[in-house]
Amino acid sequence: MPPALRNLSVVGAAIAVDLVFWDGELRTADGGQLPWWLPIVLTVVVHVSLWWRRTRPLGVLAVQLGFALVCLGVPLWQPVAGLLVAVFAVAGTLPAARARLGWLAAAPLLAHTLALSRIGDLDAAGLAQAGALNLAAGAAAWLTGRRLYRRAAQLRAWQADQDRLRAEEAHRQRVELARELHDGVANTITAVLVQAAAARASAPSSLQGIEAGARRAMEEIQQLLRLMPRDPDAADGPQLADLPGLLALAAEAGLQVSFTETGVRHELARAAQTAVYRAVQEGITNTLKYAPAGTRCFVTLDWRAAELAASVVDEPPRHTAARPALPATGGRGLAGLQERLRGLGGALESGAVRDGFRLAARVPVGVR
Repeated sequence: MPPALRNLSVVGAAIAVDLVFWDGELRTADGGQLPWWLPIVLTVVVHVSLWWRRTRPLGVLAVQLGFALVCLGVPLWQPVAGLLVAVFAVAGTLPAARARLGWLAAAPLLAHTLALSRIGDLDAAGLAQAGALNLAAGAAAWLTGRRLYRRAAQLRAWQADQDRLRAEEAHRQRVELARELHDGVANTITAVLVQAAAARASAPSSLQGIEAGARRAMEEIQQLLRLMPRDPDAADGPQLADLPGLLALAAEAGLQVSFTETGVRHELARAAQTAVYRAVQEGITNTLKYAPAGTRCFVTLDWRAAELAASVVDEPPRHTAARPALPATGGRGLAGLQERLRGLGGALESGAVRDGFRLAARVPVGVR
């Protein structure tokens, strides 16, 4: 229901209830007489304030409290509908400390009972019953409002939690995109760049454009990666079954690769397989980028009782000219691998060994 129509319905219902339950009595407590139209006009004017019960609940409550006290002047004129709506609005829209002000409605509700006692039509039991019913109506309005307030607060908290989860998922997807950009696309471009740089001497006119474009692409990717955080909790990527394709690509790039696998294979979660694949890929990529031509690369998978150890060791030939300088990664690859493996309970080591370089990764077997 549109807010305007809902407000109109509440105002109209409160007016109707108070006028229907008013018996038309116009006599005042001091024996005077009110004009017949005055209660009708006052009821309509005062209950129009209920339109703003959600935006100005305390102000509306104050108006309704004052109006309900007209029973002290005209004992049989006891408007209550607008007061109960105002109490409900205060309890349903304000925090607990301010919502307690709704209990001020007990004063005019008890005043209604006092007004009945002044006309002498009820005995003590009847007055007690009337007072209890009035207070029960006010309490019911307040408690119902508080229940709806708590439900609305729970709904807001749930929506905020859903928004947070959606934001975290979007962030995770962006981080995963950056990870795969580095681990997949950037390494592939590096292989292209290495081949172009190595072949430029024999065909400079045809390969200079390839090399220049690859260099620009690598530099742009690295600039993007510097702006992206690393997230160890990422979706699955390439698996150990994809290693032969990676080794074939390295061979096509001119790298002499030797692959050895020892031990008995165990079940390994997909996330752990991806981490090991990325470690081997990073080691091969670094060999292509930084090792001199003719370097041999030894890739080893060692299945142990409690872990899988993977290593990439390069062995450069002696007296070989260094390769042309390539864009540096700024450490993003190794840093990302450390975070990825640490999140799986594993570890990464890297450093010089003899004349070459060694990258070793360990991941527990059975990690989930």
